[in-house]
Amino acid sequence: MTYFVRIVERGSLTSAARELGKTLPALSRSLRALEQRLGARLLTRTTRAISLTEFGQQYYEHCRRILRDIEEADGLASEAGRIAQGLVRITAPLLFGRFHVAPLVAPFLAAHPRVQIDQHLTDSIVSMVDDGIDLSIRIGDLHDSSLVAIPLGHVGRVVCAASAYWSAHGKPQHPQELKLHHCLIFRGLNQERGWLFRAEGEERYWPINSTYSCNDGSAVISVARDGGGIAQMMSYQVAVDIAEGKLTPALDEYAPHPLPIHAVYPGGRLLPAKVRTLLDDWVPKLRAVLSSFDKAPQ
Repeated sequence: MTYFVRIVERGSLTSAARELGKTLPALSRSLRALEQRLGARLLTRTTRAISLTEFGQQYYEHCRRILRDIEEADGLASEAGRIAQGLVRITAPLLFGRFHVAPLVAPFLAAHPRVQIDQHLTDSIVSMVDDGIDLSIRIGDLHDSSLVAIPLGHVGRVVCAASAYWSAHGKPQHPQELKLHHCLIFRGLNQERGWLFRAEGEERYWPINSTYSCNDGSAVISVARDGGGIAQMMSYQVAVDIAEGKLTPALDEYAPHPLPIHAVYPGGRLLPAKVRTLLDDWVPKLRAVLSSFDKAPQ
């Protein structure tokens, strides 16, 4: 099962053999033996790639859960001595992970040499149980009651553009004026309906004039930085650009309520020492970073 899972995760027998320290023929024989025992084909192999069969996909998901349970059981011995060791799988929003989570990795690994970290950065919500995730950083209200959540702080939305754009087009004084401007949409904020503001005593979406949209926040920020229009981004995404004067905010008085951000992990199971140790180290550091973005009403 371990060999099969590693083949799937690495995308080729050659890469898996190299990581496992086995020869390619030996790994191929192990895979064939597994398929023969099961009486079903797990992988479709071509000269260029491998892909899972329908049964192979189902078997792979079961194998991952089984191997994870074995790892957790083996970790009980480490729990007795509170030794942090093993692989920790983490997800975080793309830019938040790049700016604020990645810088924490090297010092932690240096202090805990028995730990390995697999970090997956995405603005999509990942199923922690199905994908074998140990820890996730999530922005927004939580709806999964099976997760244990540790509050980290808040992040707000910021409307901003380059000084060159403001000089050429003027700053809007009210959200309704955005229909007259070039607005850059970051689809990770679900902005197709417009931009969220708090005005006239209520929070609602206001229509905008969209001239560019992208699912990558870095690309949207780059276009805004080049004077291409106005963007509404999360505060942590543009904090450095605003501090350096590359972007200038507007409409701050209409900013909607900030969103909570949590570190979450699956409940109902023993928290491994590797995850607990990482949380003890990272939570205060992330809270310190987020305190500068926290614009929650007093």
